[in-house]
Amino acid sequence: MSANSQKLCKLRRVVSAEKATLEIKPSLKTISKEVGGSVAVSCRPKADDPSLVTAFEWRDPKNRRIEYNRANPMYVRDLADEPGIVLIFSSLTENQSGKYTCYASYSADQISASVEIKTYEDINFVDAPENQYPIIGKEYTVKCKVKGNPPPLIDWNKDDKPIITSDDKFIISDGSLIIRNVTEMDDGVYKCTAVVLETGKINSKNIKVEVQIPPRIADMDSITIIEGETASAKCTATGKPPPVYQWIKLKDRQDLAVADRFEVKKNSGELIMTRIEYNDDGIYKCVAENTVGRVEATVRINVLVKPRIDELLNVTAPVGSETKIICKAYGRPPPAVVFRKLSNREPFRIGQQPNDDRITLEPEIIEQNGMSFGTLIISNLNRSDDGLYECIAQNQAGASYKNGHITVEFPPTFERTKDLPPAWSWDNKPGNLSCIPEAIPNATIIWKWGSIEIRENNNFKIQGNGPVSHLIVTPYNENRFYSEYECIATNKYGQATKKLLLRHAEVPRPVAQARPESITATTIKWSIIPASHFDGLPIKSFTVRYKPNRIFSWDYARNHTWSFGAPYILENLIPEERYDFRFAATNAVGMGSFTNAVSIDMPKRSEPAEPRILVQSHNNKDENASNRENVVTVSPYADHFELRWSVPNDNGDPIMHYLIRYCVTEKINGRWEDKDCSEQIQQSVQYTSYQLDNLQPDTVYKIELRAHNAIGDSSPAQIRVRTARVSLKI
Repeated sequence: MSANSQKLCKLRRVVSAEKATLEIKPSLKTISKEVGGSVAVSCRPKADDPSLVTAFEWRDPKNRRIEYNRANPMYVRDLADEPGIVLIFSSLTENQSGKYTCYASYSADQISASVEIKTYEDINFVDAPENQYPIIGKEYTVKCKVKGNPPPLIDWNKDDKPIITSDDKFIISDGSLIIRNVTEMDDGVYKCTAVVLETGKINSKNIKVEVQIPPRIADMDSITIIEGETASAKCTATGKPPPVYQWIKLKDRQDLAVADRFEVKKNSGELIMTRIEYNDDGIYKCVAENTVGRVEATVRINVLVKPRIDELLNVTAPVGSETKIICKAYGRPPPAVVFRKLSNREPFRIGQQPNDDRITLEPEIIEQNGMSFGTLIISNLNRSDDGLYECIAQNQAGASYKNGHITVEFPPTFERTKDLPPAWSWDNKPGNLSCIPEAIPNATIIWKWGSIEIRENNNFKIQGNGPVSHLIVTPYNENRFYSEYECIATNKYGQATKKLLLRHAEVPRPVAQARPESITATTIKWSIIPASHFDGLPIKSFTVRYKPNRIFSWDYARNHTWSFGAPYILENLIPEERYDFRFAATNAVGMGSFTNAVSIDMPKRSEPAEPRILVQSHNNKDENASNRENVVTVSPYADHFELRWSVPNDNGDPIMHYLIRYCVTEKINGRWEDKDCSEQIQQSVQYTSYQLDNLQPDTVYKIELRAHNAIGDSSPAQIRVRTARVSLKI
């Protein structure tokens, strides 16, 4: 090459060197990136011949060469298809801010280009709990610590309304909101808003503020519980959040949540106690606790014990003496103890009895052990004092009852058996004389006959010698044994005698009179009078023997027997027949002789007898007599009445049916007048009742009832009935 050529080439290089620079992309003097973000900055040569630019490198703000090591927070790598180098930040940090310079060599010169990397931190709520709990009455700082670069400004509002700061209530300090003298009105949703003016970033967070209130337990009244029952105590506390509860028995510091027979409802404060024992009596502590505080309160639980009668001994004492019956009882509180004689309605009063100064009731109470005593003192004992006495022990928990007996001993007496009837014997049947004395202790009994003590032989048998004795006498038709016998009863307090008579019994004397009271075609009702002045065994029955008069012999007569005192009605006789009658009385010995009565001609068949209407107001009178005209019975119903009757005698011809008729009736000028009468109603002979329907309320009706047979109608049975104004519930 010629010298000129070399000079020309050198000149070109100089010119080129003047034009070679480095180009950084992004083409910004300052690149702003969020902390944690990534960024790549390329450095390329800007020259006619880029290949002449070599030795690329990046240096950090402290002029330290940045390595190619990808493990570093920032590293470099060469451009793939062209000269140049790239600076890569995989995750920017705040301390990586600064000026970064790209260097390269061009010929003998070093060229460079710089870029400013600025980091900024986005708004970050680092201490701003979503739920915050101030305590009522205190000062509280609502936390809202915000981190950002550049530092953000903080603004507050509550329930979408701006908060006005003041020295009295709200203060904003370092972004936090201070609430003074917290009240429940400070509950709500607070919004903490962070603004970065440099970047225009804005972010907000809702914070729910719930004012907490320490627990406070309401006063509890003492509780009274009865032993053996199930009961509960309620501890009620206010507070926010709602407190949880604990129950402790102060006597032994026992946590009742884990104790037998106790259940604690920790969320409601209820203490449930089952099968209460007396040892459960005492002071109990309720503890109410929430996140703000803990309070305690005590309540007295009184356990009452139902009375228990531990001792009540029977007593025995002689008549005329003094005795005591003592009842010992236990309970909490100690029970009051009184006595009541079971035959009396009211118990004895404390002290001397106003209606019997012989009897005194003395109480005694021992508070320390819960014992009580009741002593019933009876002086100058009477036989009437004998019997069962009820001890009654009572307190607030209940009552207990127990019976004791006072036995009054006394000498024998025949007071209750002094009027015994004589004993009877006949046909060598043994006579039984009973000796039944009263005595405590039981009496020993002997028998005498004519002042001689009786020993058993063919005529005498003795069953028992106390407390009851029976002398069985068999006379064997010897009249001397029909006489008086003496029973002698003896105990340690005395002796008593009783004379008993054995008599000879005979059949009844003939009937004094038998006369007919009423006669129908087929029946006769008799009045029978026994013989007067007959003091033998009582009559048990009467017998009638009867036959048609046309039959001469009594061998073919019929018999009919009635119990003594029954209606003496003879039925199924033949109409228009003449009958002969004989009557006799029967007792335990047998039947007496027959007495002839009058002969009777039976009437001919006729219409039935008048029916008997069964109404309460009529039943006290014989048949349906005319003097009932002004009697008005009352129906419990306003619109109906049930008519009932008894079957009358058919007078020899069967009843075919019943006839019923009713009318509205009114009393005008003292006389009953009928109107609006019904048609005659026929009722089957199978029935003895009929219901009259569709009656008017508060109206008097006359009702007539007849029985009908083939011969005709009976006379009418009549009643008057007033219906109710309204139907009564029966």
